[in-house]
Amino acid sequence: MAAHQLEAIAGGYGLTEAARWYPEHGLVFSDMTKGGVFRLAPGASEPETIIEHRKAVGGLVAHADGGFVVSGRNVCIKDGDRTVTLLETKEDESFFNDLGADARGRLFCGAMPRTDVRDAGRFYLIDVDGTVSVLTEDLQIANGVHADPSDALLYSVDSGRKLVWKFALADKAADIAASRELFVDTSEYDALPDGLAVAADGSVWVAMAGAGCVVGWDAAGARTAEIASPHALTTTLAFGGANLDVLYVLTGDMDAHPNPDGGTVFSTVAPTLGLPAPYARVRPA
Repeated sequence: MAAHQLEAIAGGYGLTEAARWYPEHGLVFSDMTKGGVFRLAPGASEPETIIEHRKAVGGLVAHADGGFVVSGRNVCIKDGDRTVTLLETKEDESFFNDLGADARGRLFCGAMPRTDVRDAGRFYLIDVDGTVSVLTEDLQIANGVHADPSDALLYSVDSGRKLVWKFALADKAADIAASRELFVDTSEYDALPDGLAVAADGSVWVAMAGAGCVVGWDAAGARTAEIASPHALTTTLAFGGANLDVLYVLTGDMDAHPNPDGGTVFSTVAPTLGLPAPYARVRPA
């Protein structure tokens, strides 16, 4: 694995997820099990809480009008005391996990199924006018979502099947759904692919939860790098810093992969430059 020295910069969390970098916020991330959304501002010594208590936030995206779109029991815009709901769970869904945006500000998010009712979850598109479309209905565990540098492709992780899919970002939801094809199969790792980030060169980087590493593939699907993490439960990652030349690697703590330090935020020199995180521009229908 590549010799990248990871420096711990914050710890003591439960299950960290949803890492993104925005210049005006710095690194933002969630704690799915203990609750809360946090911001580690540039130059700050420790993270501050920006959304209290909310649990199961597997994805968050800053909104162009202020606040953040967050997942969990629903998909909503949280901006101070204001909450605007964009999507509610159906009776056969338990919660929404990871979500991401494309350059237009459309949102893509995956639902976790109620396993006593169905064995797979839906992958949704929420358009800027609030219109909701179902792109697929077969995701076992919906996870990392990120567009490529040209905003022509969208990558989406299915942790349950250990696959990373790619979609062509067309105008119409039906065309996006029809374009889905396999990008990489990660089943050679004894781990679940989790958070995903795309770099400026088009390479795709995935946190491998259980294997203690981040793996990079080029745009053609050829593996190019493995970066070791100090903790087996490596959950998510984000490119950040003023020049997008820092890689943040986040980890978690749970019964299957106990971590005495708790979930931890690490940083290291990025193996390649990252992409600016897009902003959501969705408004309720």
